[in-house]
Amino acid sequence: MQDQTSAFSLDRRRFLTTTAGVVGALAGMNLLQACGASGGSSGSNTLSFLGHETADQVKDLITGFEAAHQGVSVQYQPVPFDQINDVLQTRLGSRDVTPDVYTADQPRMAALHHRNFLADITGKVGSDKNAVLPASLQASSLDGKIYSLPMATSTQLLYYNTALLEKAGVTPPETDQDKRWTWEQLVAAAQKAQAGGAKWGFIFEQVSRYYQLQSLFESAGAGSGLTGQGLLTPAITSPGWIKTATFYGQLFSSGLAPKGVSPDQTTSLFTDGKVAFYLGGPWQLQPFSQAKGLSFGVAPHPYFAGGKPVTPTSSWALAINPNSQKQDLAYQFIQYATLTTKGSEQSNSSGGMPANIQALDSYFAADYFQKKNLIGAADLIKYEAQNTAVIRPPTIGYIQFEDIMGAAFEDIRNGANVEQRLQKASGDLKTAFARL
Repeated sequence: MQDQTSAFSLDRRRFLTTTAGVVGALAGMNLLQACGASGGSSGSNTLSFLGHETADQVKDLITGFEAAHQGVSVQYQPVPFDQINDVLQTRLGSRDVTPDVYTADQPRMAALHHRNFLADITGKVGSDKNAVLPASLQASSLDGKIYSLPMATSTQLLYYNTALLEKAGVTPPETDQDKRWTWEQLVAAAQKAQAGGAKWGFIFEQVSRYYQLQSLFESAGAGSGLTGQGLLTPAITSPGWIKTATFYGQLFSSGLAPKGVSPDQTTSLFTDGKVAFYLGGPWQLQPFSQAKGLSFGVAPHPYFAGGKPVTPTSSWALAINPNSQKQDLAYQFIQYATLTTKGSEQSNSSGGMPANIQALDSYFAADYFQKKNLIGAADLIKYEAQNTAVIRPPTIGYIQFEDIMGAAFEDIRNGANVEQRLQKASGDLKTAFARL
């Protein structure tokens, strides 16, 4: 899943906005500590856990761990999705002993390690590592050492509103990966659906995040946007990048997709029947199946004609603060949450796709996968994970890259000149990378 973090070259307005968000997040944490949530942070048997999910989303995991470890309590500190990197920089950068455990986005492993924010857990894991998907473990490792344990993995699916397509006379795409639509086919179908009554023809779940959009550039043959030694040379001003970014911007300038919508608003647009096609993660299968009045189907992620099918992958992992004074207890928690079947199921109780192999089997056995509208969805997800998945650039500059590109994509979808905006982003990246 994928997010936006702060670069070192923020302009004054964005700096003030980010600073205010961090102060608010830290204030919320202090309030939790003052209230003694889950037993307080000072006790020897109390573990401090910081993450991007809501308290409800981690409730099952925390309850399960505490039940399996009598006398131990977990104090959870939620941080907004787009502020977690700033908070980690503030807390871990000052060598704070808390949080003991935190959620870490796997593409940031190199950057987090570069900042000495990750404890080496290689010696603790041993053969237990075989409980998770090899590719997921690899995404949590650097130079043969393990620095986190993967909670989930990911891909993307093309969802469509059956009723809206039927109303507009649009034949829906098939689930078969060999009958994958091109982006050109999708745009044509979305335009027809919009003309037939849909408020919006198409929307990305994570509208301007690199996680969501990397696949467009990779499919078009334009590359990830980074090259050179250490992947620290920007490559986002090539004809291929300009052409693909122009296509992205035109989805919004044409009115096919809505401007000014944040990632946390896109899901409700689809469940409310306002969007014909929605590109999002498999974690939406459960809530979409439970949404009243929503009839939907899924199909493979589109690709560009003449290009290749590409899908995003990797997800969140659990890491240990190297300054934590509770290293053993912290490892017990991340071990339970990722390497045990029960803990992994609880970690992904809100619909995530587990990286734990046995929990993944249980995930595909869920009732909604057996419904008529989702026949073939499990096989499609497995296929994408094994054949079309491309990881984000493993570079120590990824945090800066993700933030700068997120801002650029946001401007492009709101009408900025594509070539000029990519040139500016390239310059911002060079400045940020020079500081590394």
